[in-house]
Amino acid sequence: MTIADPWKRVIKYWSRCNIAIRPGVSADAIAAFQSKYHVILPTDVRDYFMATDGTGDDSDDEMYRFWPLAEVKPVHDELADTQHGSYRDRFAYPDCFVFADYCIWCWAYAFKLTDDPTQPAPVFRVTASDPPGEQMASSFREFMAQYADDPDNII
Repeated sequence: MTIADPWKRVIKYWSRCNIAIRPGVSADAIAAFQSKYHVILPTDVRDYFMATDGTGDDSDDEMYRFWPLAEVKPVHDELADTQHGSYRDRFAYPDCFVFADYCIWCWAYAFKLTDDPTQPAPVFRVTASDPPGEQMASSFREFMAQYADDPDNII
């Protein structure tokens, strides 16, 4: 598989941050995720995870950590009630799945997934507060291109 831009630029940036580049996931892992959550990954999201499986436990120089596909989960599950109480915005991100966090979970980023493979997977900032976070990009590709160009641009 040829790694397309912006994934190539993201991987290059992670290399400069001394992050070990994780190999992409298999088609079987993609199918298992889709089956578990009853969604279809849009082409850009699928291609990203097939190019690289996030940063694992590592964060880049700006403190962003991109989650492996096995950790990606619905926002309402990530913000589930805990011993410290419940998050008021837990259900404010319907159909959104957390895929990255900033500064050891000061906030997170989630893309919208449905059963429509042509939808662009808009990206939202998940703040775990009231009011909920805003839409950061109209598509996953746009968000990742902004990140590859300038990680400070997505704050």
